[in-house]
Amino acid sequence: MIYVFHGDDDFSSSEALGTLLEASGPPELRESNVTQLSAGEFSINRFGSAAMVVPFLAKRRVVVVRGLLAASEAQRPRRGTRQTNAARDAGPAAGLEPLLSELPPTTDAVFLEGKLPAGNALLATIRGLGPEKAEVREFAALRRDSLARWVRERASQKGAEIDGTAVTELAELVGANLWAIDGELEKLTIYCGGRTITKEDVAALVSGSREASVFELVDGIMDGRPDVAQNATERLMRGGATGPYLLSMIARQARLVAIAQDLAAQRVPQAEWAPRLGTGSDFVVNKTAEQARRFAPEAVRTLYRLLLEADVAMKTGETTEELALTELLAQTGSLRVAARGSHW
Repeated sequence: MIYVFHGDDDFSSSEALGTLLEASGPPELRESNVTQLSAGEFSINRFGSAAMVVPFLAKRRVVVVRGLLAASEAQRPRRGTRQTNAARDAGPAAGLEPLLSELPPTTDAVFLEGKLPAGNALLATIRGLGPEKAEVREFAALRRDSLARWVRERASQKGAEIDGTAVTELAELVGANLWAIDGELEKLTIYCGGRTITKEDVAALVSGSREASVFELVDGIMDGRPDVAQNATERLMRGGATGPYLLSMIARQARLVAIAQDLAAQRVPQAEWAPRLGTGSDFVVNKTAEQARRFAPEAVRTLYRLLLEADVAMKTGETTEELALTELLAQTGSLRVAARGSHW
């Protein structure tokens, strides 16, 4: 059987491959019956040598090829250019189609790919072999409801239950990276020891929770809610954060909000903000965009001035870190927040 697993969700495609490998025979015989090739290593001879023989003391032989379909796409001529027969027949996958048609029934050929364009020629060729010989599965990145459903199912597989608010919190902190979510669920399952995983558990344990608390702190400051900001500050300090660290993190987020407001004023699409904000996290981009919409530029400038005053007070020994932060939060209660969308 021929399989093409492609899409942005490489976690699920890797699991699908794992299922095929398990079906090929016992682990101790896998080295003899599984061949893995990258696109750069691929040749028809190497592929044929691995695929056209019967498995050794096992039910199936598996040949895994990574990135070949994408590499074949790169070899295609640009639109509008002429292509000779020789050029069409060249490239890393030249001669593959007839070989696939002759695979023994005991061989599984698996092509692992990232996201492929709909017009990929080799993908169309494999589909053309028919469902009795080829199976094409696309693993699209999970979003919203599908991601939440996956988190609940994954937790259940690990013998744990997770409540709805915890699912939302975990998705916000980690994003759609299933590798990271799976690792965090593993830790949460052990941490909770059989009880339901809650939002508080996620906040206490999941990587990125400190950054999320900093967002909560900045939200409290700019919303004129010193009580919320104070609670976030105390939680962060109990976790080991120092006064200078918190000032630097608040200042960093204020700077990101200012940058986001400038990007919005220039009508730069939000999808292009991540490198300008110096982050690869969708969570950071989305939260910063939300704050940039809600807070007036004047409030950001005022916050910078108050941060400078608190920093000077700490460094000169004029007051303790805790007292300087408390005074800062009290002063930020007067920050004025722009109406949503009023300055974009």
